[in-house]
Amino acid sequence: MKKKSTSKSAFFNLRVLIGLLVISAGILLARLGSGTFSNAPPQANVDSTSLAQTEEAVGQQVGQTLVICPVHSDLSPPLRDQPVEWPQTGKELESPLNPRIPIQHEDGADPVIQGSFFQPLMSPSIPNPIHQWSGIHRPCNACSFPPDTNGAVGKTQYVEVASIDALQVFDKITGASLLGPISMSSLWSGFGGTCETGPSGDPVVFYDQLADRWIITQFATPTGANFPQDECIAVSQTGDARGAWYRYHYHLTSGFVDYMKFGVWPDGYYMAGNMFATPTPTPRPTASPTPTPAQPRWLGPQPFVFNRAKMLVGDPTACAQTRGIIGGPNEETFLPSYLDGIRPPPVGDPNHFVAFPQPETIRPEGTESETLDMKGQLTLSSPTPAPLIYRVWDYHVDWDHPANSSFIQRASVPAAAFSRVCPAADNCVPELGLPQADWLSAGDDRLMFRNAYRRFPDGHESMLNNFTVRAPIRDDPVAAIRWFELRRMPSGNWTLRQESTYRPDSTWRWMGSIASDNQGNIALGFNASSTIIFPQIRYAGRLATDPLNVLSGERHLFDGTGSQEDTENRWGDYSDMTVDPVDDCTFYYTNEYYGVTERAVWRTRIGYFRFAQCTAPQKGTDHFVVTACNGGAPIHNALVSIDSRPYGATLTNGTYGAVLAPGSHSYVISKPGHTTKTGSFTITNGQTTPIHVCL
Repeated sequence: MKKKSTSKSAFFNLRVLIGLLVISAGILLARLGSGTFSNAPPQANVDSTSLAQTEEAVGQQVGQTLVICPVHSDLSPPLRDQPVEWPQTGKELESPLNPRIPIQHEDGADPVIQGSFFQPLMSPSIPNPIHQWSGIHRPCNACSFPPDTNGAVGKTQYVEVASIDALQVFDKITGASLLGPISMSSLWSGFGGTCETGPSGDPVVFYDQLADRWIITQFATPTGANFPQDECIAVSQTGDARGAWYRYHYHLTSGFVDYMKFGVWPDGYYMAGNMFATPTPTPRPTASPTPTPAQPRWLGPQPFVFNRAKMLVGDPTACAQTRGIIGGPNEETFLPSYLDGIRPPPVGDPNHFVAFPQPETIRPEGTESETLDMKGQLTLSSPTPAPLIYRVWDYHVDWDHPANSSFIQRASVPAAAFSRVCPAADNCVPELGLPQADWLSAGDDRLMFRNAYRRFPDGHESMLNNFTVRAPIRDDPVAAIRWFELRRMPSGNWTLRQESTYRPDSTWRWMGSIASDNQGNIALGFNASSTIIFPQIRYAGRLATDPLNVLSGERHLFDGTGSQEDTENRWGDYSDMTVDPVDDCTFYYTNEYYGVTERAVWRTRIGYFRFAQCTAPQKGTDHFVVTACNGGAPIHNALVSIDSRPYGATLTNGTYGAVLAPGSHSYVISKPGHTTKTGSFTITNGQTTPIHVCL
């Protein structure tokens, strides 16, 4: 149901006073009854058994680790041969629930706003798009919204997925369609169970450049449930997304898991989930419009990790692990680190989860005050807001001994104060030609996908993240993008490298995604909108040599020609900036727009660009040929580890290749039932090194 806003009038001050008295009394009673603003400290691990009233056993408990094995797995036929079945007309799918996260935040003056003053001082360095094309648009009259725009670039292909409904494979240079759009159901056709019958959205596609594989995931709702509880994960059998896929179904919870976002790491595919307790069951809506369903209750964030090495070969024993809900409802959501570039993390390095900024200490109950912001929305404020931090958590997984896995806080990095855009309403981002009732949600209660990790030749490591904040300009609230970079030097801990709120003018900017190329140049993509423009797709950036904390310019990828109306204010819920794994310079970005002003008929755009100053890193390629010592037949699905890290697996012809930095490297090749072989080789810049191994 839409949230209608009240227009201003001559009696505004009187209405504000009455509203303050009524709202304050209501909040006081609610606090006394429910303890909404708890000052309980976050816990490092909350065992899943502590949630017995809302959870049932979904795996095997080993110490403080819950091991969750697949409900079902198989190998699909080639995707190009799968049937295409769109949702039936007349049974329009509503937007998936996107419950708000009750973040522990007090608004404060933002000391790191970058205004228009800085840009004239910078040399123009932001490149124009090299090429851009139309991505997936709402593919059928009965399809869902919003699109959850998401895409990734591989060696030769670009793959995009959207909402519950569609995926498409493109030539990454020309933008020509190689497959699709086809329904997401095509990927799961013939698989059976929840993944085939109950897909529910939040799709993610990502490219594993260590293995040259594609991964597509989305959550699903089991029969008889009202909320998503399961995760469906497909791993391509080769680097061609049009081929066969290893498919897995995991039952993660008996509650509600939302906003699952992934990160690629050598020892696993890591995932963050937002966990909720489900309300009293109600019949699932089958048509539009429908009443607003009861909202789930926030429990806290939860990390998961899936066995990457086993999933690459289709092993049915590819189990997942989780350490349970972290910190409870007082803990902020987080994202796992996502490896970019040819240099993997240090050997044995855990995955690094970065959390949305939160108070270093939770303020005692009753010290906040309630105020109305410039839109008449209720916010909590304090004369001296508690200092904020970005928590960095380390997830170490031990696949052989799950009890030894751990999820611990590694760093607390100071974060600058900020104010939320629209903490109490979804209709706050303006659009051209529409009343405020139809304005858009800013999604300002979480970090935006991805947590982009990169390791550089000198050994230092970087993580880039962003989220949406409010940055007033001339007494008017404007949505802006807070971006930040965390850095770790060899043998050091994570510290703040740079942090800034990008607000060059009075246009609203939100729905960001950020990444860097191999030289540390940064690109930030986002939507832009206001009362005088339709929602647009833009990007900003900076060279590694630019002054810290400043984006040096902005370009338009594509300007929409319509606004979104009457769609429950939903937009996004995310976008995706990825980097070409071949040259490690070219940025690819996809996001949402509208062609005409209408309801739910979204469109997406894909484009790429690169900084002229970027050059590809020095690199070479290994080319393994693995055969049987007895007879010389090629060995399929042999696991290849390089420099003590899992990398990939051989194809049906026994070959595997990885892109590596020049120098000496070691390998281990193994497969159950065969002898394990080890050895060493040397990579030369620009060359391919053949390596023949028999097992």
